[in-house]
Amino acid sequence: MADLLSKNSVPRKILTNVSGVISLVILGIIVILAIFAPVIYPDGPFEMVGNPFMPPFGEFIFGTDMLGRDIAAGIAYGARISLLVGLVATFIIVLLGTVIGGLAGYYGGWVDTLMMRVTEFFQTIPTFIGAIVIVAILGPTLPNVIGAIAIVSWAPLARLVRAEVKKTVNLEYIEACVALGMSDIRILIVQVLPNVLSTVVVAGSLMVATAILFESGLSFLGLGDPNIMTWGFMVGAGRAAIRTAWWMVTIPGLAILFTVLAINLLGDAFNEALNPRSKR
Repeated sequence: MADLLSKNSVPRKILTNVSGVISLVILGIIVILAIFAPVIYPDGPFEMVGNPFMPPFGEFIFGTDMLGRDIAAGIAYGARISLLVGLVATFIIVLLGTVIGGLAGYYGGWVDTLMMRVTEFFQTIPTFIGAIVIVAILGPTLPNVIGAIAIVSWAPLARLVRAEVKKTVNLEYIEACVALGMSDIRILIVQVLPNVLSTVVVAGSLMVATAILFESGLSFLGLGDPNIMTWGFMVGAGRAAIRTAWWMVTIPGLAILFTVLAINLLGDAFNEALNPRSKR
């Protein structure tokens, strides 16, 4: 515990960063809301609990929608889906990008050429349009949405990891490891990966926000899982009544805004903690 809170530790740097503290508070509230959603709203987000179009700050804190469903319940359950999509999609993106970029940067030659041509092919695909096409073909289910986001988003990270690995493999201690007969896998995992980990962590934290935005956009267009309540679905469902029931669009829209903002602030705090020279 003392090491974690030492002067130069990453957690301490984040906790002494105003942006980091603000982001942790916002994300803490969202995580708690997501975890305890079934306890706070046992009836679920699709249950009709009141009259339609009830305004906020009355019987229901965020009001009700056109069917009498509690907006607050939708926000709580939508937080679970947004966090799930963001974390799982980012895990797949980081895994693909790190493996492909790491192998390309370490081996070079034809391996690098082949993997970079594949990477460039995926980079030519417009990300959001590509995700729409994939989900439209495979079907609007949550696993397909996560997979589509990961497929169209891993290429930039692969190029970033490749560049970092290329810089690392030319260092003398890597050449010493090769001379000592260490296997390529061991060199990559034990010696090279720690040097690119900070870059992957910062990029990955920002990709969580991007994945949440992608999922919200797909749900808004009706390409999300219809059996799951999401913030994007709520915004899409409420757009027809935006003039008379502004809260149906505004409140889930603010939930998306604050979540993405908090994740971006946390990514900036990680960047400053792991790369002090990047701080302006």
